[in-house]
Amino acid sequence: MKNETTLTVPRENARHGSINLPVNSYHCFIPETYTELAPHWHEEMEITLVRKGTSDYRIGQSIFHAEEGDILLIPPYCIHSASEIPGETMLTDSLVFHLDYLGARSQDISAARYMRPMADGYFQMPERIKAGDTGYVEIKETFLRSLDFFLSRPAFFEIGLKAELLNLILLLFKNGYVRETKEGWDAAESRQQIKAVLQYISEHYREKIRISDLARLAGFSESYLMSLFRQYVGMSCIQYIIHFRIQEAARALEETSSSVAVIALDHGFDNISYFNLQFRKYFGMTPREFRRKQAH
Repeated sequence: MKNETTLTVPRENARHGSINLPVNSYHCFIPETYTELAPHWHEEMEITLVRKGTSDYRIGQSIFHAEEGDILLIPPYCIHSASEIPGETMLTDSLVFHLDYLGARSQDISAARYMRPMADGYFQMPERIKAGDTGYVEIKETFLRSLDFFLSRPAFFEIGLKAELLNLILLLFKNGYVRETKEGWDAAESRQQIKAVLQYISEHYREKIRISDLARLAGFSESYLMSLFRQYVGMSCIQYIIHFRIQEAARALEETSSSVAVIALDHGFDNISYFNLQFRKYFGMTPREFRRKQAH
């Protein structure tokens, strides 16, 4: 791979909550909300309850069919994606919250032993908890109470919400769902370096970013960095670059009046024909057809 290859970043740009209350909830119905959720990551932890139906999910390196009743666990900085299974639907509720809200950066012993290592990726957890698994009922009930506090906002809901989220994390620890990574602390440190690379890319993705610069930032060789990228993202850099650029270009087609040519050039495609070819590959229609459909 040439050093001048330009990358784009999987970081989600959405802001989950506010500075004072970094929590948000999401109610999704596939395929109405989305048919494909592109690979992305965020600093917050995400917990999702599958209410009904099924869809394809990828959380970290695990690929599976999410099913009714599943509780999906997505740690901070974990790359994840989802897509519709043709002919199937899925209804979910999610809570996305920053672990700093629960005291991850405090100086007390619970932060040092549990919350901070969890926030920084030194613990691992399964991608999902299924009905019948240890502690499932209590974890599900606590999640639902947390969701209700956030949505209904009764008096003193801020205290109740924080208490329920802390209890939710406690239950994950107590039932053995959060534990030190089997890979060891060296591997955890490597993931932290990848996190730094992703953060850098999120701030400079419209610029040319050389692989050699990213490798130097992480302290890795170029080949090792590319290997880790495939390991954590699930596709090669080139595949992901095209995928992400097309997704961002689609957003620009929907939200701006810029011409297709301008959008293509602004999203890293020097050849308009190639842009149209890749867009049709991902969306099954041309950029102009996509814009007309979204406008309608």
